[in-house]
Amino acid sequence: MLVIGEKVNVINTKIGQAMKDRDPGPILEMAKVQVDGGANLLDINIGQAKDGPERMEWLVQTIQSEIDVPCCLDSMNPAAIEAGLKVHKGQAMINSVNGLPEKMEAYFPLAAQYDAKIIGLTMMNG
Repeated sequence: MLVIGEKVNVINTKIGQAMKDRDPGPILEMAKVQVDGGANLLDINIGQAKDGPERMEWLVQTIQSEIDVPCCLDSMNPAAIEAGLKVHKGQAMINSVNGLPEKMEAYFPLAAQYDAKIIGLTMMNG
């Protein structure tokens, strides 16, 4: 079983602002709390950030500079996922891909190219 910490998420007001401001303090604090609580991976959810690739790259590098667990990259933007995969140390995970052909066509090749795990949803929409 894998435990994925889901709290590095743009919808959290404090974390979302830290992402926008590129303030590592709150992000690293939240990441450490989750790892100390047993998380095997840290989900990084940037939502639909306009600066998606740059934000994801910064977040992965920031978290992995101090925390030694893989990241689970979460975005509807394939370019942001790829930016995170490019800088990720070790095997990353992509969260998540539904059964729509356009989603699979966008994310499965990235998973193969960067040897990433992928969470596949057993639904066609969403």
